Amino acid sequence: MSGPAGAMPHASSRAAVLDVIRAAGTISRVGLVGATGFTGATISTVVRRLIDDGLVVESGHAESTGGKRRVLLQLNRSARYAVGVHLDHDGITYVLTDLGGSVVARMSRAGVGVEDPRSVVERMAGESAALIEGAGIERERVLGLGLVAPGPLNQGPGSRLMQPAIRHWGDFPLGAGLQEATGLPVVLDNDATAAALGEHWSGQAGGGAFAALYMGTGIGAGLLLGGIPYRGPSGNAGEIGHIPLAADGPQCWCGARGCT
Repeated sequence: MSGPAGAMPHASSRAAVLDVIRAAGTISRVGLVGATGFTGATISTVVRRLIDDGLVVESGHAESTGGKRRVLLQLNRSARYAVGVHLDHDGITYVLTDLGGSVVARMSRAGVGVEDPRSVVERMAGESAALIEGAGIERERVLGLGLVAPGPLNQGPGSRLMQPAIRHWGDFPLGAGLQEATGLPVVLDNDATAAALGEHWSGQAGGGAFAALYMGTGIGAGLLLGGIPYRGPSGNAGEIGHIPLAADGPQCWCGARGCT
């Protein structure tokens, strides 16, 4: 494969084909063979199932090159949706995206503060449900929820936040807790890594080494090598952290001034 879709690992041939169609906008079955390296028979089978599931539609024909005009395929963007959540000490942002990654609804709510993690998770579940309902989307069309937060993040089983500003979350299994509260599959990651992946997914990052510097609660960088996140031995490569930048800046929760 080539381009942004080709650089990313995929869980299945179905996922790979769907990603190539998304990246291309419109593409023929012959084009999919060239982009994925799969056989024509595999592409025919996968595309047929994607069409049957309503994820892909035939959208017309390519210009003739002397033979039979090729049928073009494209995503049915409104077939499925996903919820994205950015969790932070000062605010929580929610988005609902379609299958192509476009934001169709957005809202912001109060942050984590010093609230009990279980209470925040229950609140996030209710606010996510409100976002879906407010957009008029059937719940069964929502594939899952992706949550990002400032690092560092424990990437092991039962992922946990290790951010100093919300250190009382350190022992809370956020991924499992949120999945139980929402009833949706949940994926967790560092916000800087997610930002880098977003740039790559949209085709802006190229296929080589890429870093996205992210400034929010602390400073971090998302690192990609060939479209794949590089996390390093600690799992948090690129995490610069919470640092004071202005000695006469505003008072910070950590006791210093002018921090970011």
